[in-house]
Amino acid sequence: MKLTIFSKALLILLLAGGWSACKDEKLNITTPPVGLGGDSTGTTPTDVFIHDNLTVPYNIAVYYKWQPGMLDFPYDIVPPLEAQVKPALEALIAVTFKPYNDQTGSTAFLRKYLPKTLKLAGTAQYESNGTIILGQAEGGTAMLLYEINKFTRQAKDSAILKDMGHTMHHEFGHILHQNIMYPVTFRSITPAYTGNWFNVTDQDARMEGFISAYAESDPSEDFVEMIATMLIGGRNGLSGYDDYEKIMAEQTGGPGSESYNLLRAKEAAVVDYFASAWKIDFYALQRKCRLELTGYFQ
Repeated sequence: MKLTIFSKALLILLLAGGWSACKDEKLNITTPPVGLGGDSTGTTPTDVFIHDNLTVPYNIAVYYKWQPGMLDFPYDIVPPLEAQVKPALEALIAVTFKPYNDQTGSTAFLRKYLPKTLKLAGTAQYESNGTIILGQAEGGTAMLLYEINKFTRQAKDSAILKDMGHTMHHEFGHILHQNIMYPVTFRSITPAYTGNWFNVTDQDARMEGFISAYAESDPSEDFVEMIATMLIGGRNGLSGYDDYEKIMAEQTGGPGSESYNLLRAKEAAVVDYFASAWKIDFYALQRKCRLELTGYFQ
């Protein structure tokens, strides 16, 4: 309460001081402030690409030229380099959008359910608990992708595209279950969720029946982590990728173990959900995602 009273008193003093010092001055503002009409940059080739490849087919607005208040602050996040925007978006379209289009027969499914706003950030968002946020979905209406400045098509950096694709599949999975909820029985497969998931390694999580440490945080995160891991780390993956089948064989105790069986039960739940809720053959979608990912690098 003292702080509030002091703030009000200080405000009164500042207003009084400002009036006595400036009451005879005339302001002559001829240039609109940035964000209010004073920052026109014109249409760039990047804007044309976004319009032709995202706005027209998917009705998505992409923001890479930041506006005040667009992102969460006070995080140390930098804007994307414009030279990185088109290559990163081309990759995302290839490895995440195209497989859905091929499987559903058109762009209609993604046009209906993808968020209508995509925001890009150059770096990740680092939390005080040591975790890193690589993407966020905002109520199914907007999606934020980080680390655009790290993107490259070089094979040696393939993990960057894998992470970006994983993030996209993860966040789109949230949008899908916000429209049609996954079966409540999924929550009972491994009910031991924890807020301290960031103190658990992926290896330990897999021995407990979770596909990743983050999957232990919440049933919905668990569900979409299964989706993302299976689509990005699909069957028969190339060396250097997080091959889902390799994870199942080598990091769960192997076939017959409790953790292996728990993860297979979650896999079956995801496959059944896509079939019943969306009429999508998940394994066929998985093969298409895998093919696009492994064939994308130079």
